[in-house]
Amino acid sequence: MESDAEIRTYLNRIKTLHPVIHCITNTVTMNDCANLALALGASPTMAHHEKEVEEIAAGADALVCNLGATECLDAMFLAGEKAHDLAHPIVLDPVGVAGSSYRRKKCMDLIRHIEPTCIRGNYSEMLALMEQHNMAAGVDAVDKSMDPQRLKQLAEELDCILVASGPTDWITDGKRIESCERGHAMMSYITGSGCMSTVAIAAFLTADLSVESVAASCAFMGKAGEIAADGTKKVHGGSMTFHDLFLDQVSLQGILWKDNTHL
Repeated sequence: MESDAEIRTYLNRIKTLHPVIHCITNTVTMNDCANLALALGASPTMAHHEKEVEEIAAGADALVCNLGATECLDAMFLAGEKAHDLAHPIVLDPVGVAGSSYRRKKCMDLIRHIEPTCIRGNYSEMLALMEQHNMAAGVDAVDKSMDPQRLKQLAEELDCILVASGPTDWITDGKRIESCERGHAMMSYITGSGCMSTVAIAAFLTADLSVESVAASCAFMGKAGEIAADGTKKVHGGSMTFHDLFLDQVSLQGILWKDNTHL
């Protein structure tokens, strides 16, 4: 797991670069993803129409493709092709591939076509990509364990960084494996924590195109979740209290970070 000092270095780079993150994501979490990017010091654009995404992707610094937006698959192919041509980081979130053979097929087609830099999914989604069959009935993870060596093998086959999010986040580029045990169970009580984590990875990849920056992103988001959960408990709050405190912590450690006190 990356150190706090390394995380601070990436956060400072993001703030300095102020990267534009082009997010083609689902309508359920679009607002949270945009606010997450802003809290980190990045600039989100949520352009989805296939008539404009190539132009938008060309002017952005990174691309996020979220399979929750199945109605925008054509746009993902077009934007992804442009981002790939320009060597921009591309992060793919395979939302729902554990419960839908249609999504899984389109996801694999997208992977082959745009060659993403990173794929981040929950355990069930990553296992579904490994096994190529349904592992769940919906979009939530039902699998509680992950074999990091199998994940490493898949990363080598796909030639990209893979992140399996769960009780332990496993991160691998097919050569090395990193793990992160930060986070809190309350992160699974709100819609969009995974989608926001995917956007964070895209921002961190603009700071440094490496497996280390991806691991740092996981640690950063996990710690924000821990602090938010502690604050929620102190005020006897529920899931929406946690939601707001979580975004607060991202901003306090991201764009508003001034010294070492927030990490």
